[in-house]
Amino acid sequence: MNCNTNCTQENSTIKDRFFNSMSDDVLLSFTPEQKQEIEKSIIKNTSGSDHCIDLRPVIGFGKWRYYTVFIVGKDRRYQARKRESLSLLVKSLVILFGCIGLFMSAVLTMYLIKSALGIDIFKHFSFGVWDAFKHTFIS
Repeated sequence: MNCNTNCTQENSTIKDRFFNSMSDDVLLSFTPEQKQEIEKSIIKNTSGSDHCIDLRPVIGFGKWRYYTVFIVGKDRRYQARKRESLSLLVKSLVILFGCIGLFMSAVLTMYLIKSALGIDIFKHFSFGVWDAFKHTFIS
């Protein structure tokens, strides 16, 4: 099944609107080769709807109208975007580990403040962090 059943009709309409919007002087100044290249460029840049499924329903609520787009088709984007996904993974991991480190630092700081104030949550139990901190930095 061909995904582009109305492609040629749409392209013809787009080309006609493009050329009709130009003044006659400019339109007559083009050579046939230039017109053909312009048509190729228009077709190449407007045939972005080569998707097997292309749903664009419009939902109206009173005076407002909203639309949604659902498309399915072959991925024809540049390969550079695939490299960006690796970059995105690295950035995500750096942010994740940064957040985990920040959270652990905050918990350690709160634990040291609790221990410095002499607050015992569990009687006769300590992780030994406060004693190591006192021995290393205070004494």
